[in-house]
Amino acid sequence: MTREGGRGWSRRRKILTIAAAGVVAVVVAIVLVWMLVWRGDAPPPPSVLERSESLTATTQVPVPDPLADDQVASVPPPAPAEPSAPPPDPLPAAPAPPPEPEPPVPPPREPEPAASAEPATAAEPADPTAANLDGVWSVNTTLGSFEDYTSSWAGYRVGEELSGIGTTDAVGRTQAVSGSLEIAGTTVTAAEVEVDLTTVVSDRPQRDGLVRRSLDTEQFPFARFELVEPVTFESLPAAGESVTATVVGAFEIHGASRPVELSLEATWIEGVVIVGGTFEIRFEDYGIVPPRAPVVLSVEDVGTIELLLNFTR
Repeated sequence: MTREGGRGWSRRRKILTIAAAGVVAVVVAIVLVWMLVWRGDAPPPPSVLERSESLTATTQVPVPDPLADDQVASVPPPAPAEPSAPPPDPLPAAPAPPPEPEPPVPPPREPEPAASAEPATAAEPADPTAANLDGVWSVNTTLGSFEDYTSSWAGYRVGEELSGIGTTDAVGRTQAVSGSLEIAGTTVTAAEVEVDLTTVVSDRPQRDGLVRRSLDTEQFPFARFELVEPVTFESLPAAGESVTATVVGAFEIHGASRPVELSLEATWIEGVVIVGGTFEIRFEDYGIVPPRAPVVLSVEDVGTIELLLNFTR
């Protein structure tokens, strides 16, 4: 009985040891999948003012050194060469003719009275900070860098809960953005933006494949935003100053279009209009099923669309 009991306990201990090792292996596998596939530092939301400061820093013109000019001005010019003496004239000079009498000088005329006119005033210099933004502006993707998100881009931000990790943000962005806006005075009369969803990338390619399948980008490769109501500001900002507004538009994705309100911030600097904003969408309103994976416990039903756009004329 003792031997059989000992053998039974030994077998039970082996089974428990194997089971514990299996649990540890599963936990390690989940952590590795999270580390290699899902985990990543989410980039910050768009910042219009930071973008304008970055643009100003990269377009500043160096100021000439006044000391260098003084040094150049202080160098005396070279002395002119003395003219060589003319060769002697072999023939005697002819006598000079007598001077002609000067004509009589007419009496001075009285000055005519000046016509009445307003005194001339010097033209005031143009204000370099005054805004004249009238015209059509187009999205420019050549300014800035996509690596530090100072270029034009659009993307998503969605909260998700990961096994053993907790809540985090999944963020995907793309530089494949086109569009335009039209400004007349202090009013934005029209605006439209189109995004190529097949180029949206996050920090992990595995997530990107799931998102593309969820959005069915093969059938619906583009997302679009169009302004449906003009936006009027009290006044245009000075260069480097920002204005905010709530913009009403229509957003189309996954074959469905719904009205949205976009929280917008804008400024202009160095001939560039910079626009940044966010708005939320509910996935079920567009027929989108959030992606699922073993390590992902849940995905929020609402996602945030983010954009930062540089417009030039």
